[in-house]
Amino acid sequence: MPASSRRKTSAPRGNTRERLLRVACRQFADRGYQETRIQDVCRAADANIAAVNYHFGGKEGLYRAVWDYALDHTVREEEAGLSALSIDADREWLYRYVRACIASVFETGSAGLLRRLMTHEVARPSPISQDILSNHIAPRYSDLAERLRRMIGPNATDYQVGCCVFAINAFFSCLALNTTARRALFRNDRPTPAEAEQFTREISAFVMGGVRSLRGVPPDRLRPRA
Repeated sequence: MPASSRRKTSAPRGNTRERLLRVACRQFADRGYQETRIQDVCRAADANIAAVNYHFGGKEGLYRAVWDYALDHTVREEEAGLSALSIDADREWLYRYVRACIASVFETGSAGLLRRLMTHEVARPSPISQDILSNHIAPRYSDLAERLRRMIGPNATDYQVGCCVFAINAFFSCLALNTTARRALFRNDRPTPAEAEQFTREISAFVMGGVRSLRGVPPDRLRPRA
């Protein structure tokens, strides 16, 4: 067969940065930060190894870009609806937020990327784990915190809001990381749409009960932050 007619098996064409990011998402999610080699990423992306430094500043920069991509796609289907909800629809906003987080746990495509990255970070934290937490994940919670503050009421403290944000996202983290718990809830580790919707309703009801409880605490009984 003439050389010109042979098909080269490589990553789909596109610009180099997109190819590198696409391959890196898959490999970091499959292997974790430590076990992913830049040489393998570049080979699969059909790119020169210097391209990682040029486009991302090195392995750490590429990993940060992967986290950005994962976070952007976690609530992709809900983003338009969430941003369109007014401040008078905080309960509906919270319900959709919870539903988006739960749904992402069971996605196998882009929306499921975050769960797989988190699993590796818990098992073997990357050298930039704290940086990812501070600069990539924490800012995404600002809208959630703002909505919760309004729902708790004018006497809400930063400490109360912080505890609520932590508790809500702990549901998502536990669901993402605990295979045994998922199987206990959904039998086969993958719920039907009806089961996922029921789970969302139960978690949302639990959260709203906590918010109402905090709202009813008199100002003179609020516990100051330690």
